[in-house]
Amino acid sequence: MAATGPVADHDVVATVTELTARTVADAARSVHATEVIASGGGIRNPSLMAALRRTLGTVALRVSDDLGFPAAAKEAYAFAVLGFLTAHGLAGTVPSCTGARHPGVLGSITPGRRPLVLPPPDRPAPSRLEIFRR
Repeated sequence: MAATGPVADHDVVATVTELTARTVADAARSVHATEVIASGGGIRNPSLMAALRRTLGTVALRVSDDLGFPAAAKEAYAFAVLGFLTAHGLAGTVPSCTGARHPGVLGSITPGRRPLVLPPPDRPAPSRLEIFRR
């Protein structure tokens, strides 16, 4: 309950939506972004997308679908990349992006009945991901 009484559910949702848009816009401005690419379930929220367009101002807003990267598959792609990095002994975090103290391999791989044989660590680490449609 707020100090002035209960807050309607729709007001809470509107406030969180606006906060999300402003947070994204502030982050984009802090790195002098010229374009934001939105992805995930939020792109199907017309109120959020309208708030993003408004708060981003002159910063272009696109959705990942327009670039051939289906927003609905974002989480699956992310876990595939993280799994690849872990299986190859490569860091999935870097301090410049996450604020972590040092780069680190994420997660663990637990073998089944037979010994697990992993590929040797790749060096250098991959620097980009390309997605091809078949």
